[in-house]
Amino acid sequence: MTDTPTRILETAWELVTERGTADVTVGEIAAASGVSRQLVYFHFGDRAGLLTAMARHRDEASGFVDEVAASRRMPPAEGLEHLLRAWCDYMPTIASVARALEVTGDDGGSAWRQRMGELRAALLRAVERVELSPGWTVDEAADWAWSRIQPTTWQHLVGERGWSAEQYTERTVRSLLAELIRS
Repeated sequence: MTDTPTRILETAWELVTERGTADVTVGEIAAASGVSRQLVYFHFGDRAGLLTAMARHRDEASGFVDEVAASRRMPPAEGLEHLLRAWCDYMPTIASVARALEVTGDDGGSAWRQRMGELRAALLRAVERVELSPGWTVDEAADWAWSRIQPTTWQHLVGERGWSAEQYTERTVRSLLAELIRS
């Protein structure tokens, strides 16, 4: 048996994965979770709070949060590579929800932008630790890495162009490390 907030978050994830954020209401999430709408609002404040918590819960439940923490305990270059690989490996799990959240202009879009801002912050911390190739600032390197691991990029290459997830990961990680880390 899970606690009520966890049950709500897992139910929300299932519904949003199936139908997208625009087609799922807080009332539907509440009903499918076996709780009232008011209880959902009590736990998460509003729809944006629920969607943000849902994304964070998935990060934790999948182990991605642990991978980010592990990357910080590694030597700098190894830590950056680990973080990049962890995100790329996580992408197939979240791709459909990421796309749905990313393209919506409602609270889902706000929740996703916040989540991606957190990813950029993790990249910034990882990039600050490495010795960068000449010509890169820490902010530029973090921006460049962040732009290359966006769900839209993954979707274009894996979903539309037929790359395997492994091919995307290898090419992305290898090229970023070669570009950003002083050799």
